[in-house]
Order: sequence, then structure tokens, then C-alpha cells
Amino acid sequence: MTIVHTEGIFTHEISWCNCPGERLFPASITKPKTAFTFDVLNHFLIDALECKTSAMSFYQKLKRFTNNAFPDCIPDRYQELMRVSRLWRDLKHRKWFGFGHDKEQDPRQGELALFCPACPQPGINLPPDWKTQYDSDTIMRQYVMDGNFTAQHMKMNKPELDVSLADGTGYMVAEKPYQAHLEQSLDNKERSTCSNHRAINAANINKSNLQALVIYDVGCQWSINFQSRVKSSCSLHLPPSLEIIPAVGKFHLAAHKLSCFPRYSLNFIKGAGHLDEVYDDHMRDSNWKKIVNMGERPFLQREVNLPCTSQFLHC
Repeated sequence: MTIVHTEGIFTHEISWCNCPGERLFPASITKPKTAFTFDVLNHFLIDALECKTSAMSFYQKLKRFTNNAFPDCIPDRYQELMRVSRLWRDLKHRKWFGFGHDKEQDPRQGELALFCPACPQPGINLPPDWKTQYDSDTIMRQYVMDGNFTAQHMKMNKPELDVSLADGTGYMVAEKPYQAHLEQSLDNKERSTCSNHRAINAANINKSNLQALVIYDVGCQWSINFQSRVKSSCSLHLPPSLEIIPAVGKFHLAAHKLSCFPRYSLNFIKGAGHLDEVYDDHMRDSNWKKIVNMGERPFLQREVNLPCTSQFLHC
């Protein structure tokens, strides 16, 4: 069997037994050839939540733990990880909320969701007179948009094969009311008054083959019709006196028109924070992967003298 663990991916001969305390999760129900340890499934769950690690990146990391020079020699169990991690996540959630394997009752709508204690709740984490006690700079609602990233869910040829494990029991709406909402929604294309951004163009493409499209970080365009959409929306109930301050992230603002800078830059918005990011480690790792993969495997197995110069390392 192929055993996927936090320290790598290994092949072992297995003698089946009923020993208590065993912690292997099979990748299939009958005649499994692959199993994941509980530890690696827990690690992937936390990595996905805390580090936003994708399943592909996580499995590539395990392959490099096993053999950093020749990761392609490691068995490919990416699809198995996708399936098992989904089951593992559902089991952990059900256990967390008290729906064990010995209970016949399934969770109902919203019963696998946690209440957010950080959301402003007058009388709970805000005093009842918060409107008069705090000024506008202390209590402010903030929306963060990022337009370079999209979530596209293509319509499936066989939607009956896409089995939901938690349809509406968490934070996402159930499938039937969501489809009813889509049937009533109109797809309006808007002309950009700013630069020719990819995010805006993606919003205006033909979405006949898409089930859902989420686009962010074009604040100059997003804010134009935001108030009117809020007034006509049945799902958003914002105070009419609420002031909306649109902004564009610094990384994306450089691609906007010059007139967007003084109006939407975080440098001129009171209360906005500043931060710097370090990319050295990521670039170093990127160069290492180029070195590993830049030649054929027989070439890499030979003894070669690679030039150790900054020009080579930064190629």
C-alpha cells in the first residue's frame, strides 16, 4: 500500500489486523491501495485554513519531503487526497457539532455553522448606546475587494455526480434556493470608466457556462452602483446613513488610471494600515525548483558542476 504521511509518501506491505488505536484512513471503501494517516489529514486541514494551501501544493510538498531531487518519482495520489480530505473535513465538522456516527439525525440548515463573536452585536460586544458613545473613526464597516482573483464554477455535464456532503448546513446557501435566485437574477454588462482591467473584462464575459463568478478589487468601478444595488437587494440591509469609502489595494492601484490614485489610495484614507511583505524566501524556493527541473532526469543524475553565481541563481 501507498501510505501518505506528514513526513512523506511511502510504500509498505500491510498485514491487516483489528488492532485498537490504528490511525489510517483508506482512500477507497473496497480493496484500498492507498491510505492517509490521521496526522497528514489534520495537517492539510490546518494548512488550508491558516496558510490557504491548495491540495496540489500540499501534495507537492509531501513529494519533496520524500525526495526533493526527484519528486516526480513519487506515486501520484493527488486525486485521492482531494476525495479523502473532503470526507475528512465533513467528518470533523459533524463530530464538532455533535453529529456522531451513532446518531441517525442529519444536521439541518445552518447547524454546522459557528456564530461569529467578532460581528458587532449591540448588547453583546457593543454597548446599547454605541452610536452615541463612539465616533465614526472608532466604529467603521470595511469591505475588502480583490479583483485579480475569480472563483469560476463551471456547469457540470453530469451534475448528479456532484454529491454535496453539507448542502446548506454550514454558511453556504442550499442548492435549491440558490438556483431559484439565479433564475431571477439579471446579467448586466457595464462599461469601465477606468483602465482596461482584466478583472472588469472577466466580469463582462459571457457567463452562460458558469454557475457562479466572484470578482473583487476594482473599487473605482465597484463603488459606482453599489448604493443603488444595496437599495434594490433583499439580502443586504445597510443603514441609509452609512458612508461607504471605496479603496483599491496598493498592488493593484498601479494598473489604474492616474486619477484613481488620490481618490482610492490607502495612503490617504484615515485609519488604513501599512505593511511590507518579504518575498526572498519564495523567490529562493522558486529558483531551487527551476534548478531541479531545468534538465532531463538522466542529466540531473550525472555528476555536474553548476556555476554558483548570482546571474545563474536569478535566471
